[in-house]
Amino acid sequence: MAGIERVTDATVDVLEVLFRAHQDGRDVHGWEIKKATRRSGPTVYGVIDRLEDARLIQGHWEHQDSLDKGPRRRYYHLTGGGVAAASKLIAERGRRSRTTVPAPKPGLVLGHGWPR
Repeated sequence: MAGIERVTDATVDVLEVLFRAHQDGRDVHGWEIKKATRRSGPTVYGVIDRLEDARLIQGHWEHQDSLDKGPRRRYYHLTGGGVAAASKLIAERGRRSRTTVPAPKPGLVLGHGWPR
C-alpha cells in the first residue's frame, strides 16, 4: 500500500474504527481507538503515527478553556486518500477472513477462543 511500509492486523483494526467514524461524520480520539480495537496504547499510537506520516489520517487537538479538566485529546479523521485506502484494506481483509476461517455450524458448542 502506498505510504505504508507494512499493513498489519492492528493497522486494519485502527483503519476500521476511523472508517466507521468517517461514515458517522465524526472524529475519534486515540483512547477511543484503543478501546474499540482492544489493542495496547503503544500499538495503537504506533499505527496512528504511521498513518499520519503516510497522510492517510489527520489529527487535531481539541480546544479547551480554563474550566476544562483533564488532558487535551487529540482527534483523528481519515483524509481523502485514507478513506480510499481504508475501504480497500477493510474489503480485502473481509474477503480473507471469510475464505480462511470456517463459520461454526449452528448449535455447535465452541471451544476456547471462539466467540459464542
